Amino acid sequence: MQATVKEGHAPAVVVALEPGERLVSEAGAMMFVSGDIAMDVELPGGLMGGLKRAALAGESIFLARYDARGAGAVGLCGPYPGSIREVALDGELVCERGAYLAHVGEVTIEAAFAKKLGMGLMGGGEGLVLQRLRGTGTVWLHGGGDFVDFDLADGQTILVDTGCLVALDPSVRYEVKLQKDLKRGLFGGEGLFLVHMTGPGHVTLQTLPFSRTAERVLEAAGGGKGEKGGILGNVFGG
Repeated sequence: MQATVKEGHAPAVVVALEPGERLVSEAGAMMFVSGDIAMDVELPGGLMGGLKRAALAGESIFLARYDARGAGAVGLCGPYPGSIREVALDGELVCERGAYLAHVGEVTIEAAFAKKLGMGLMGGGEGLVLQRLRGTGTVWLHGGGDFVDFDLADGQTILVDTGCLVALDPSVRYEVKLQKDLKRGLFGGEGLFLVHMTGPGHVTLQTLPFSRTAERVLEAAGGGKGEKGGILGNVFGG
């Protein structure tokens, strides 16, 4: 297996498969298939496993499967503009909901509960449940904007906006806490809660969470609708 990430505002990853190799991806991620590749869907863990994956881990019930009967390639892209990263998995990785894009190898997708309920209820719009990827293989992750990485030393702590988390090593301790300065939490734009991450371990953040983009789009749509129904709308009969 060889993979190439096509960089850009809306990147893609092209995975070249040899006969007998298999690629599994999030449903709906396929951009193209070339060569002798058989396409199918699978339901890891049965119906209950699919429902749990959809409800908790933020993924689709079914996963797409690509089996190479001969040489071929599969092109995959994320659901919104951002970045794609290839990660060599040998053990465990904790990710945000929806970060998983595809994998080759023996990998399972599970739910990983956040340490505090606030992460789901008030933590910047992000879900209470994270993803836990377990196994051995190659995994591709997708995030909004660009990736920013930190290698935390033992005991080193960083504070992170809840929406900016992409992935972290299982050795990193994470806890969602209420900001001490409530005025900043209410009016500073980051929300009342921040994620406190303490090393050792690697942390990957995203610069433009989709939740933040969606908020701006909704604000713009609401503003446009208000203008249409306002003074100009009345003048022109809108």
